[in-house]
Amino acid sequence: MLRHLLIIARRDPVMYATTKRSFAGHTDIEVVLDRRRGERRRQTLAIELNRRVSERRTMDIDALLQRLGWVIVEQTSSET
Repeated sequence: MLRHLLIIARRDPVMYATTKRSFAGHTDIEVVLDRRRGERRRQTLAIELNRRVSERRTMDIDALLQRLGWVIVEQTSSET
């Protein structure tokens, strides 16, 4: 099942409350307030020690939240 996550910037709690109410009846859309505070990885590992081949994130959510105040992300469920 394809779901959408609508992330609202922390700086706009009014937009979050309004949007959350607007999408309350939609089971395929979840409205959340951005909870991130910064990069979780604290240390930089040498390339040969870093197990990630590439970055998992495909879009720059930070830039979109700064510019628009919100961003929509598609989530795919492994359940079929």
